[in-house]
Amino acid sequence: MSKQQPGLSTRAVHSGNDVDQKMVTRAKSLPIYETSVFVYESLAQVDDFLAGNPDNYMYTRLGNPNTAALETLVCELEGGEAALFSASGMAAISAALLGRLSAGDHLVASRELYGTTQSLIEKELARFGISATLVDINDLAAVEAAITPNTRLIYTETASNPLVRISDVPGLAQLAKARDLKLVVDNTFLSPALYQPLADGADLVLHSTTKYLNGHSDATGGVIVGDAEWVAQARRFQINSGGSASPFEAWLTFRGAKTLALRMRAHSDNAQQLAEALEAHPKVAKVHYPGLPSHPDHERAKRLFRKGYSGMLSFTLEGGLEEVDTLIQGLQRTAFAPSLAGVASSITHPGKTSHRALSAETLSSLDIHDGTIRVSVGIEDAQDIVADFIGALDRL
Repeated sequence: MSKQQPGLSTRAVHSGNDVDQKMVTRAKSLPIYETSVFVYESLAQVDDFLAGNPDNYMYTRLGNPNTAALETLVCELEGGEAALFSASGMAAISAALLGRLSAGDHLVASRELYGTTQSLIEKELARFGISATLVDINDLAAVEAAITPNTRLIYTETASNPLVRISDVPGLAQLAKARDLKLVVDNTFLSPALYQPLADGADLVLHSTTKYLNGHSDATGGVIVGDAEWVAQARRFQINSGGSASPFEAWLTFRGAKTLALRMRAHSDNAQQLAEALEAHPKVAKVHYPGLPSHPDHERAKRLFRKGYSGMLSFTLEGGLEEVDTLIQGLQRTAFAPSLAGVASSITHPGKTSHRALSAETLSSLDIHDGTIRVSVGIEDAQDIVADFIGALDRL
């Protein structure tokens, strides 16, 4: 009697599923493990997973080969003990802070943080009894004065948004160590291709991988890297709160990161040329780029960043919002997009996007004005980027 063939639905569900189990494909590039769950053959394999075998997986919210591969890569790039990939930059920041801090704890942070990070600290963490003091992070005396008996960490960004002010990471690390505190550094604007804060004493580094690590504006994610104990605390929080990233986002970021060093060289070279051209234009009141001698942190940037100053800059027009809008519409190749670090150049208006929630007085105190524009300089040919901006400025 011939064996009855399974029904079509049964065959559709089960056929081909054993390919990954039967053989190693020897694929040159990392496959995408787009699965929510992994199959076990015995209870012993469950015990093996729960014992912490990093090569065993159960459920993608808990771990996945794609996220593990990216975490390994970022550890290598930043020189950390462990890493955790998250669904977004803010998910990574939330895991880092809420995985570590408890009610009654206090942190000292830069007053020039990314707007959503500041909102997380001042609105969300405050609801859980975690307080913060925002200071001029490069005034080390002000940082020290803000430290209380309940302070647990200092939080800063390698380069601020949008004025690219450069933090004194070595100085902050020395201060943190002397006061038995931890130092967290958001390194998104520089990337590990240009700077590794852990080597200068930071305890934990953050990235919105949506930006330079991915580099192609097609994946959202975040990562923390550094102290293994801290990363484990953040991982526990992320597993419990649901901030895990998808395998496909991890795969896209992993692929994009392979060209990071090449891209950062091009971003930096192009930004330097554009910054110099903008500074020479009569319609531009001020340019903020650490590669320019006119930038207040130029000397610090030269000491810390030996391979380039990144592709982020900002400039302020002599006119206001009307002139900004005219410039936006006059650019031929540069998109108005409220994100950064893709291969294509883009601009945004901080006052209307990232810093919209701040008062006019606060914006002015930060040297952010109606005419201030942030530029993410891409990897196009430098002469074409410069020509686009100079042409649009000439037509104002």
